[in-house]
Amino acid sequence: LIPSQKVVLVRLGGISAANNAMIHHPYNPEVQFRALFALINLVIPSDNLSENSVEAETIREQVADMNQDTEIEMLNECIEQVTNLVVVAMKNFCSSEAILNRACLVLHNLSLNETYHNVLLLTPNCYQMLEWCIGNYRHDNVLQQSARGTHQRLQLTLSRDPILREAFTKSLRIQQELAVESARRDAATMPGEQPDVSMSIN
Repeated sequence: LIPSQKVVLVRLGGISAANNAMIHHPYNPEVQFRALFALINLVIPSDNLSENSVEAETIREQVADMNQDTEIEMLNECIEQVTNLVVVAMKNFCSSEAILNRACLVLHNLSLNETYHNVLLLTPNCYQMLEWCIGNYRHDNVLQQSARGTHQRLQLTLSRDPILREAFTKSLRIQQELAVESARRDAATMPGEQPDVSMSIN
């Protein structure tokens, strides 16, 4: 996208529009694909434009009376939602290489900003899905490059930040406990495994 056009899209709520589409159509592969494709560009703040440039003036005219927050401020407000929606899409469409490819690119672009690493690391299943993609789509060079790059940046951050590393380890433990509990509930409601609640008549 042309930087000035992208700024306008973000300032007019482009990221929120993509998020809402993903929320309301979680099992529609076309919606998820298009939303992820849009987010690849929208989550990267444009280079600051000169206040006196023609592009900056055009932007001011187009977003007059609209949200005056900057791109980065708007992204900061929804970074957790964006990350979670990307991971949900990856889980729902784990057999779709096209969707996983775009999802990994979104996570890659988010990981370029180190301040977002804590969100990426503490979003349930984000780290695991990156590793899963790396292990299961070895022939997709774009996916491999983006997923591996993100994974390496997150590992480097973990190695440097003991507090975040502890929080990450705790998050993994909680996720594992929830997964085990969910499996137990599923097993308890399987046909033939239901408890006997019949009453005998004397």
